[in-house]
Amino acid sequence: MTTYGTILIPVPLEQAAPVLREVCAAGYATPAGPGFCLAHPDRFVGGNGVFALAGPISAELGVPVLAAFQYDGDRLELEVWRDGVRAHRYDSWPDRDDESVGDVPSGADPAAFLDFAAGPVDSHRLASALADTPIDVEDMDVDGEPGYVWAQALHWDVLCALGHPDEVIRRAQRDHCHMRAAPQVVAEVLGSAELVVLGAADRAADRPA
Repeated sequence: MTTYGTILIPVPLEQAAPVLREVCAAGYATPAGPGFCLAHPDRFVGGNGVFALAGPISAELGVPVLAAFQYDGDRLELEVWRDGVRAHRYDSWPDRDDESVGDVPSGADPAAFLDFAAGPVDSHRLASALADTPIDVEDMDVDGEPGYVWAQALHWDVLCALGHPDEVIRRAQRDHCHMRAAPQVVAEVLGSAELVVLGAADRAADRPA
């Protein structure tokens, strides 16, 4: 499954773009509905991962930001940053490398994510998702194990519970790698002409994927 990292920012893209251009060495930024935007940094550039950038972005913009990193369909990590300081961390599989420990998520506090609501919050779905307890049968492990089959389904449910529409959630699950080969094509697919190139991402687009 695809690995991706994005940062959800509760300000419009036109307001966030100057800061993102300054802070992010390479990547893209996209609108994410009224009052929100997303940063898609190039995680292969040193010091340019979502968790490294979330602090400076939150400090410069003066708003909390939500950094998400989903690894290979297995693990979702979420960090809330405020004023340059990490305020909360969620990990769907904190003991991934220790098979003797149960797969209980850490940081499953729904209240920590309410600043990122784009509409009415589905409190039950949010709490269930963070607890790694899918509501929808299709998201459950087919082998009968508890939890989500794929971490991106967990991420989807978190954002859905916070009131974000499907097209924004799809965008929040797009890594910079999805965009760098043909960013203008991606902008058209996303239904937006507002895809912003950050730093060296324009030159990265010329390199083979």
